[in-house]
Amino acid sequence: MTELRYAFRLIAPARGKMIFGFSFACLASLSGFGLLFLSGWLIAAAAAAGLGGIVTRNLFNLFMPAAGVRFFATARILTRYGERLVAHDAALESVSVLRSWVFTRLIPRSTLLTDHRSGDVLGRLVSDTQTVGQFPIDALMPFGVAAICGTVSVAITTVFSLQAGLLLALALLLGGVGVPSLVGRRVDHDVQRLAELGDNFRADLVEAVQCAGDIILCDAVARTVASLNATQDLSGKMQLRSLAWSHASRQMVAFIAVLAVAGMLMIGAHALQSQALSTPELPMLILGTMAAMEFVSGVVPARQALARARLSIRRLMTLCEAPLPVAEAENVWKSADFTRLVMRDVQFGYAGSRKKVLKGCSLSIHSGERIGVVGPSGAGKSSLIRLLLRLEDYQSGSIQWGGTDLKQLDTQTLSTQIGVLSQDFHLFQGSVRRNLLLARPDATDAEMWAALSSACLAEDIRLMENGLNTLIGEHGMRLSGGQARRLAVAQTILRQPRWIILDEPTEGLPPEKGRDLIASILAALPQTTVLCITHRPEPLEFMQRVLRLEDGRLHEREGLP
Repeated sequence: MTELRYAFRLIAPARGKMIFGFSFACLASLSGFGLLFLSGWLIAAAAAAGLGGIVTRNLFNLFMPAAGVRFFATARILTRYGERLVAHDAALESVSVLRSWVFTRLIPRSTLLTDHRSGDVLGRLVSDTQTVGQFPIDALMPFGVAAICGTVSVAITTVFSLQAGLLLALALLLGGVGVPSLVGRRVDHDVQRLAELGDNFRADLVEAVQCAGDIILCDAVARTVASLNATQDLSGKMQLRSLAWSHASRQMVAFIAVLAVAGMLMIGAHALQSQALSTPELPMLILGTMAAMEFVSGVVPARQALARARLSIRRLMTLCEAPLPVAEAENVWKSADFTRLVMRDVQFGYAGSRKKVLKGCSLSIHSGERIGVVGPSGAGKSSLIRLLLRLEDYQSGSIQWGGTDLKQLDTQTLSTQIGVLSQDFHLFQGSVRRNLLLARPDATDAEMWAALSSACLAEDIRLMENGLNTLIGEHGMRLSGGQARRLAVAQTILRQPRWIILDEPTEGLPPEKGRDLIASILAALPQTTVLCITHRPEPLEFMQRVLRLEDGRLHEREGLP
């Protein structure tokens, strides 16, 4: 039950509402039991009084039990409404809190998400959080209602007949424990397999949509559709089998209820003959038994919901409790002097690989310098960026920003001082304005136009029908490759960072436009320190020093490589 304790800690803010919802559920179920229990007695007693003659009819008090019936009927309606209102509000709040928590936990682990397919991660963030957020309502509440209300109904029945109480207790145990245990073992494997099939289907579907153009070019449309259909068909068969077992379990509980009613009739008839029960009490116990068996009717679906919730919790724990890619600093510095960057004998290699990417790499950059870094593919240029942003930790050596060790700084502090134009930048679905405001939420229109002008993109945006409000599509698909890169440049300029790391900034641009872009960036950020990583010569014309990264070390070069 470690997973359940883990989940309860996450949804603690909604725990009070859930307790209220559970209380309403118990009261609603007990009201339904009391309604049938008292109605059975009232109907039989009224019939007996009617057959007893005028004196018996005059002595029979119809109003008190009738008022009790109306009370239970009204209480059942109000408490059921209260249960739905409060419990579902608690579930929605739990899902909201859980999704925020998961997203917060995934941010520092973003580099680890490359080990998972994007559709799988999306499924966990959406469906698993919903399953976990609702599991107290879908899984635990039916168990609690069955336990508490079943105990109360057995106690009340035992007051009238010990044998009847024992029979009802046995029937409730068989319906609430025996049947779920029997069916649960059968469906647990199906729950696991359905989750795997769902993950595969979502991931395959997302990839198919994202890569639709490549699939068409490779003439793989039929194969892709066939693969998706095969996964869907297998999932449908397993869902049908799971539903069949669920339906069979309901029939088992109904059959146990029929047996319990028959047994109650036999016990009641015997007690009636021995005058241990009065005539109205026999239908009262029979209808009460029928009502009590309703308490366990939701236990089997709850057993399946519990299995799904435990699986979802384990899947979320796999993502959210994964070891951080960088060690947390014992004493985090929220500020540092970013006037100088010094690397000394840095050794770095990726986990699981014996190969060292950087072997005693050293570097010194002063504020205001413009440094170019070149090197063959796979030399470690991207790894150097990841180290400077503390997305990875080096194994030995030291990296210091103005005398402060890099391992004493968190990524949030670094991101406020360092701007990065990544080679694999990302643009969000939405407008040009939305993507620019992501870099600087308080930017004015004038500042956004100035940033676009510095990125050599302002004229293109002005020619678009909606200007800054132009929708660029997913990943900026409505823009050309050069326009998308320049929009990413505008984001970086808008932030006005003290340091800027350019990773292949002129990729996809003609040489002249590449020179114009670098010149505009430097003109917009005249005081910014620049570290430019490139394999093209145009950006290097603007650099004061050029370093070559080769064999895990940085070597000073004069002029262009």
